[in-house]
Amino acid sequence: MDDSLEPAQDERRCEERRTSRSYVFRDKRTGFDRRAAPDYATARGFVHHLLIALRDSSRTLMVVLLTVNVLNLVDFALTLNALAIGATEANPVMASLFEASPVWAGIFKMAAVALASLLVWEWRRYRKALLAAMTMLAVFTAVFVYHIVGLALFR
Repeated sequence: MDDSLEPAQDERRCEERRTSRSYVFRDKRTGFDRRAAPDYATARGFVHHLLIALRDSSRTLMVVLLTVNVLNLVDFALTLNALAIGATEANPVMASLFEASPVWAGIFKMAAVALASLLVWEWRRYRKALLAAMTMLAVFTAVFVYHIVGLALFR
């Protein structure tokens, strides 16, 4: 047996491994997958069609983002109204801010949604950003309906 041959060394040594992790934004394509035409009768196809319409029309995306910000303002006003008649804030972060001062709660709420809207606008060529815009619109619409139904039942 030849002693000059040493056993193969493992290429991945523990001391040489990377320990830090970094986030990689994987949606690097600016376009959408055009290999397969989506079926518009399904929910996924409908969302795909909607996101393409948002991507292609800056004006429509601007209207969506402005609507989100207006619904956020309306949500804040309706929350103040509900708190005045005895309701409690369900969001623990906003509840603590309302305890400190309604002004700080309003500043935080408006700034957070405005920042999210600006980020969506800057990254509007990415599918995930457009999906975030539609999610914000759906959430604030649902919160608005919740407020209207809650106020109707509470009075």
